[in-house]
Amino acid sequence: MSSKKAIENHIMSIVQNDFVREQSDMQEILKNRGYDIPQATLSRKLKKLNIAKVGGFYKIVDFSASSLPVVLNMKVSEFGLIVLHTHPGNANGLAYFIDQKYVNYNVDNASDSIILGTIAGDDTVVVIVKNKAALKEVQILFQTIFPYLKS
Repeated sequence: MSSKKAIENHIMSIVQNDFVREQSDMQEILKNRGYDIPQATLSRKLKKLNIAKVGGFYKIVDFSASSLPVVLNMKVSEFGLIVLHTHPGNANGLAYFIDQKYVNYNVDNASDSIILGTIAGDDTVVVIVKNKAALKEVQILFQTIFPYLKS
């Protein structure tokens, strides 16, 4: 494996397994792994790998609507839950997308997320919304991502 590819794999691993707030923190982790790269190089690699700061932490943000599972329908509960139905076997991928893109796992900044998390079955994703007031906002968000969903 080339050195460039190895560094990119390490960066992806760091982003997926650690809560990194600053590029300097990522540089330090990479240095501990034997890769001393300049900040400008790291910044270019982050952009290439579609990694950006979301909710105060670096995350992979490369999801396109065409690669997401089809959401067959959406049901909104008054109790802070939204249920999304997919074809069998697609719920985990959808839940992973929602968690990675919209959930802030940092306890200190958990109030930043209007989506607290997801629970996935085989063809159903339960989205846990922060409060009743955020339900409409999350519903509109999903209708933006999946424009074919009815109101």
